[in-house]
Amino acid sequence: MIPRIQKEAVIEKLSTSKLLFIQGPRKSGKSTLIKDVLDNLKASFVWYDCSEKAVIKRLNGNTNELYNESCGIVVLFDAQYLSDIDSIVHNVLDGKIKSTLIIACSFKPKIDPDLLRALKIEGLEINFFAPSFYESAKHFGLTKEESLLEERLIYGNYPEVLADINNAEESLKGIIDRAIFTNLRDRERINKGDKLLRMLQLLAFNVGSTITFNDISERCGLDNETVERYIKLLEDAFVLFRLPSFHNNNRYELKKSTTIYFSDNGLRNVLIRNFNPTHLRNDMNELWRNYVISERIKWIRMNQLDKRCFFWKTRWRTRYCCAQCRRGDLCGKFSINTF
Repeated sequence: MIPRIQKEAVIEKLSTSKLLFIQGPRKSGKSTLIKDVLDNLKASFVWYDCSEKAVIKRLNGNTNELYNESCGIVVLFDAQYLSDIDSIVHNVLDGKIKSTLIIACSFKPKIDPDLLRALKIEGLEINFFAPSFYESAKHFGLTKEESLLEERLIYGNYPEVLADINNAEESLKGIIDRAIFTNLRDRERINKGDKLLRMLQLLAFNVGSTITFNDISERCGLDNETVERYIKLLEDAFVLFRLPSFHNNNRYELKKSTTIYFSDNGLRNVLIRNFNPTHLRNDMNELWRNYVISERIKWIRMNQLDKRCFFWKTRWRTRYCCAQCRRGDLCGKFSINTF
């Protein structure tokens, strides 16, 4: 098991706070981390798997069971299925629930944004993803991890995949199916599953390229509103990262376009059904771009850095050689290329 950088932070927060909110994609190792922390603390705990219908029925609208819980720690796993997380959080903060509460979600739950912002300010929100390059290098050693870089570009970093690379394709298919056709369908109106999958494949082939919702809708047979809703749902399921354009209202800067990246290279490759080695691929630019950007975004969120991510691009490659002359031909000083 790869040691996670959040482990010490989780232990520290549990020693000083009665509440901890952990969110991240399915199969990224959240349950393993929580159980490892609880084992280290040697604490008594009760585990509620909120993906089970019987547990949802017991807890939805009736949290008296939590009020009466006498053990040290209560874990609500997959708590995104509960309908009244706001009231549970408020009752913990008000002292009505005596136990320490760990709320773990595989999908961004329906929670008051102001309450979530307060949890983030207090450092009680932990963002969790598949192991990063830093964590893997710390565990395997930098030399070993660099030798495995081609494998990471193709199969990604999910713990289930790293544990059994021979069955990586099947594992990644299962992760995609659970994230899209289970997690989303249970929460939102997904009545065009085939077109959603087509949209994801289109995004996978054009990872990092500037796109508009109108472009996607025309090629997938969906309306703009549905495309935007689906992308937001996939962001909430931690499958995608969306980068908006950065601009200063200059004439040639892109303003309304966006770029899409996948949270893990393996998810992107399973969608396009391409697990060929790197020397047989013509998409190395997309592989590297997605890997580097996703690693950077994961690092920012896992370390709770207050940063926002954008992309910047002009409408075409400018032939202006410098900002002073603004000539269409070269004056010999230097050239400016967009990226």
